[in-house]
Amino acid sequence: MPDLLHRRSFVGPLAAVLILATACTANQAGTARSPAANSSPGSSATPQVSNPPPASTSGAGFDATHAAQVLGPSVGLIIASGGGSRGGNAEGSGFAFSSQGGTSYVLTNNHVISGASRVQVVMPDGRHFVAEVQGADQVNDVAVLKVSDGLPVAQFADSTKLQVGQPVVAIGSPLGSQGFGSVTTGVISALHRTLNNVGGGAGGSSESLADVLQTDAAINPGNSGGPLADANGRVVGMNTAGTSNATGIGFAIPSAILQRVAQSLVQGKTPGHPYIGICTQPVEAALATNPNIKGYGVVIVRTLPGTPAEKAGIESGDVIQKVDHTDLNNGQTLGGVLQLHNPGDTVKMTALRQGSTVDLSVTLGDRPPGGTAC
Repeated sequence: MPDLLHRRSFVGPLAAVLILATACTANQAGTARSPAANSSPGSSATPQVSNPPPASTSGAGFDATHAAQVLGPSVGLIIASGGGSRGGNAEGSGFAFSSQGGTSYVLTNNHVISGASRVQVVMPDGRHFVAEVQGADQVNDVAVLKVSDGLPVAQFADSTKLQVGQPVVAIGSPLGSQGFGSVTTGVISALHRTLNNVGGGAGGSSESLADVLQTDAAINPGNSGGPLADANGRVVGMNTAGTSNATGIGFAIPSAILQRVAQSLVQGKTPGHPYIGICTQPVEAALATNPNIKGYGVVIVRTLPGTPAEKAGIESGDVIQKVDHTDLNNGQTLGGVLQLHNPGDTVKMTALRQGSTVDLSVTLGDRPPGGTAC
């Protein structure tokens, strides 16, 4: 799996996977586009993330124009001005997902706004705002911005219902203000990818995105934080990385993860990061050195002491095959299942141990600072 590079600009031909914000000198917003519909303020004191309607799964009659018209008014340009050692501006994309009582919330990638002393949001109808960072989650690379005005909001689709081959559109600002509202089309190429060595956070730490979508819709620097959407213009993911050493490979954080994280950030809470405390290897990778491994799933290389995994009785050599009746097969990852849960949730695991099936009950912990040393 290619390594991720947290960068706001291209770093050269050797980069395998690129985080998709773009660095630039100071500039102004582009020409205003089509007017956005006014959003209706709600009565609730705490904005809520909208419930996901079913995702469109049919490629028949796919109309990218319709999807862009539905979603476009809610997608803005993010300008993050540097502070300290950060120079110039970084530009990315974002989309409004909640608007109530004259306050709106915008989703973007954490790497777009990390370290910025000022963040601005420019909407396609010409309005622009200095935004407050409501909250950010480095582990999941998600940030929520707060804007003091009513913005048109995007609706979410359920990313757990996505199918490989389903058509999608990506909307963002790959050229800053020049590329405002740029639309590209493609399909969901794969589900449940894992991206390792996501660097560039505080102190240059390395993180991983445990479950992302792969698409061949063209996404480029500046698309970071913009939406990936289905045929109905409903958000199935947030574009976060592209690759420089292959054609037609980009990655997006699934909407199911976005909604869980965003809900906590809007409420001023720190999102939980489900954790069990194991070092693992996919069966297909383990077979290269041990052809006698049976079954499918995830091979436990090591169980860390004092962790939920040890308390649940998970042992080195176990092959985790199922979590809550979800088979870890055909690309489904352990991280992809766990990311839909919160710390404190209990999950049921089925493991193959020395030829016998073992059922385990694991109460998830919260990921320790600095992650897991395997």
